[in-house]
Amino acid sequence: MRDARLTEQRNPRSSRIDELDALEIVDLINAEDHMVASAVGEEREAIARALELAESAFRAGGRLIYVGAGTSGRLGVLDSAEMPPTYGTDPAMVRGVIAGGYDALVRAQEGAEDHPSDGAAAMDDMGVGSSDFVLGIAT
Repeated sequence: MRDARLTEQRNPRSSRIDELDALEIVDLINAEDHMVASAVGEEREAIARALELAESAFRAGGRLIYVGAGTSGRLGVLDSAEMPPTYGTDPAMVRGVIAGGYDALVRAQEGAEDHPSDGAAAMDDMGVGSSDFVLGIAT
């Protein structure tokens, strides 16, 4: 049975991408990218609230902890790694957790997100407390 989640479905607009020339591929990707700004606009209040929660966590001495699987998890880990050189933060201030652990950063670990007890253990290992803001990332 096919996975019914939208993120696991084929995009009908790109179903024949292999038949397009290079410019048509670029135009298709560009058209899809334009949809992002609209989607962000629709969620702007929720995004602003998340920013406020992260700020509150920092002011309380807590951390921002990204948690995700697959590409989402990789991007969270990448973003957390960029905070110290980009913003001069303490490396412990923003952390990233990817389902499947370190190995999942460089090689897909199919099904790693299907083990909630692993995520709970990762939070315990990090000593997540009430002043921390844990942000789940999914695409």
